Amino acid sequence: MYQSYDRNKLVRQVRELLESEGLQPFAQDDPKPEHAAMLLLRSFGIEPVVDQVEALKGAINRTWEDSDEARARRT
Repeated sequence: MYQSYDRNKLVRQVRELLESEGLQPFAQDDPKPEHAAMLLLRSFGIEPVVDQVEALKGAINRTWEDSDEARARRT
């Protein structure tokens, strides 16, 4: 039986769960949360997918300048 789940939704849900437990999660570059979510889903026999509409909306709302500044702050 084919099963799939949106990897980005899983990342959001895990982040919300950790924050509700009083933790302060932040995204790492290695491994990226999206990659880790794909591995977790596959380990449970679930195919990771990406909601293409949501991904496009996120890309439109994020500029390369924002990403560059975020990387600079982390280093």
